[in-house]
Amino acid sequence: MRIGLVRREYITHLDGVNRFIALLYEAFEKLGHESVILSWGFYGVRKSDLPKWFKESHGLEIEPKIITLNDKSSTGNPWIRIGLDWFYKGSKLVRKLDLDVVILNGIIPLRFKPIIAVNHGIHTLRGNRFYNFIAKSLYKRADAVVSVSNRLSIELRDWGIDVTKVIALPMKLPRVNINDFTKRENVIVHVGIGDRKNPWISVKAVEILREKIKNLKLVITGGHIDIKKDFVDAVGKLGLKEYIELLSRAKALILPSSYESFSYAVLEAMACGTPVVVSNAVPEEVVVNGLNGIRVNSLDPAEYAKALENVITCEELWLRLSNNGLDFVKRFDYLKVAEEYLNLIYEIEA
Repeated sequence: MRIGLVRREYITHLDGVNRFIALLYEAFEKLGHESVILSWGFYGVRKSDLPKWFKESHGLEIEPKIITLNDKSSTGNPWIRIGLDWFYKGSKLVRKLDLDVVILNGIIPLRFKPIIAVNHGIHTLRGNRFYNFIAKSLYKRADAVVSVSNRLSIELRDWGIDVTKVIALPMKLPRVNINDFTKRENVIVHVGIGDRKNPWISVKAVEILREKIKNLKLVITGGHIDIKKDFVDAVGKLGLKEYIELLSRAKALILPSSYESFSYAVLEAMACGTPVVVSNAVPEEVVVNGLNGIRVNSLDPAEYAKALENVITCEELWLRLSNNGLDFVKRFDYLKVAEEYLNLIYEIEA
């Protein structure tokens, strides 16, 4: 089977959507199917270097086939141009490639069937009324709509979009030595700098906790942010290897998000044996309170400080969350997730 994996905007974003695309690509290839990654644009990397860069950035074993609609590097999100390029150039391209199915990540006006539209979060539909109208119309034209979590599927249905199936994010377990409690550093990791990621809550929570644990540090990754605190290390976006190494030496991950449809950061922390402290925005199917993480029903930094203190000062609790997280994350094996998508494709074609 020939499968197209589409990124609406930039294949060079270091984010969860491109991680999803990367892992599905490799899984489909391992299962004997031919895949190609299609993207509107790229930046920061020469076009000829995209396959090698993408492989290294996402920890793949093979270099993927990547085709972009634009030949030159670009920036920004000119939505009208992006839509028109997919409608004309993208539609022509997918027909030329003789694909059997296209899996969209970010809805676009692509003249092709069958299409599986994957929604990674309802926040992308909270634009202006015109954008919402167009997006809903395109979702309704898709042959199947996939939600990455049960909570998100409810949100989508409330928004007027019928969900065909819920399929979790694919996860490839990193090859990493799991450090035990005594070998961990007094480091807390926060991932993401956008408004809904609430990095300042993490800063304040760690600042509060430092009154008891003087050498505690906070490392913020996921983008550039200017924070002038001596206990905060803002490291920007890390490559996968450096990111996994960071999680593997940290005592905990903090994620006080206002919105999450799923969360690669949580799965990646669990895969490194690192306990997680998250907001109730993270779906319950990802973090079960007291089993594989701690949920905080608040955006109050003091509540996160208290939860972090309990986790990083109690070795018994830390070990329980760490071990349970390692077991829990195995259910998201990327080959199993890819098989779910293949079964959906077969259902559509039947």
